[in-house]
Amino acid sequence: MADNPTGSPPKSLTHDPESYENLYRGKPAFPGAPAPEAIPWDVRQAQPRLMELEALGALKGHVLDVGCGLGDNAIYLASHGHTVTGLDSSPTGIEQARARAADAGVQVHFDVADATRLTGYEAEFDTVIDSALYHCLDHAGRNAYAAALHRATKPGARLFIYCFSDDSVNGVIAPMEAVQASEIRDTLPSGGWRIDFLGRTTFLGNASGFSGSFGKLPDSVLAQMPSELAQRMQRMAERMAVILPLIDDGRIHLPCHVVHATRMD
Repeated sequence: MADNPTGSPPKSLTHDPESYENLYRGKPAFPGAPAPEAIPWDVRQAQPRLMELEALGALKGHVLDVGCGLGDNAIYLASHGHTVTGLDSSPTGIEQARARAADAGVQVHFDVADATRLTGYEAEFDTVIDSALYHCLDHAGRNAYAAALHRATKPGARLFIYCFSDDSVNGVIAPMEAVQASEIRDTLPSGGWRIDFLGRTTFLGNASGFSGSFGKLPDSVLAQMPSELAQRMQRMAERMAVILPLIDDGRIHLPCHVVHATRMD
């Protein structure tokens, strides 16, 4: 049980760029954690909800995949004729995304960038997809992120966000950050975005990714976390231990908010 009931977790336990760089290099995300058996969000395909958006014709013009990770969403969109830029904070993640795009035979512009700044990108994108980045930012980071996206997009641009919620899917909860709907309703409009739809959906995850760094944190690491966060991770690990042997395809569905928003001029 954690003995840090109210404080914030140490910087080494937050989702700073170094933790993601470590994961992409096959190292523990947090000091004292085991090495990952897999990247939790690496499902080797585009997210099903993104595929639906593309099939419905919702993605227009130059598309930004922000927090693109290993690039599977961006690669899928490029393979369907879209002009896509994929940005991520991890140089190793971007390097691997470029390799995947080359293997797929598609053209995607991948680059390293801070999503809360998006330096060098001004009024460039018509559509933004955020597939599990928003919940990785703290409150100040989310405000800066919304403003940065506004600067980087054209008038009338559309924004599609998928971020962890407090719901559960057959007892499976989000492993760490769960964003409150009220926070989204406050943050996006203040950054220049009109929310057109806010609802519930799921995010496809790699089950093996929750048996390593995110599923077996030792007590010494959990003790450095706020009690609520430590308890959430413990509950997730306990649930994963039960269901992992029963999963045939190695994938799980995690609870998410889905947000459709439009850039206000």
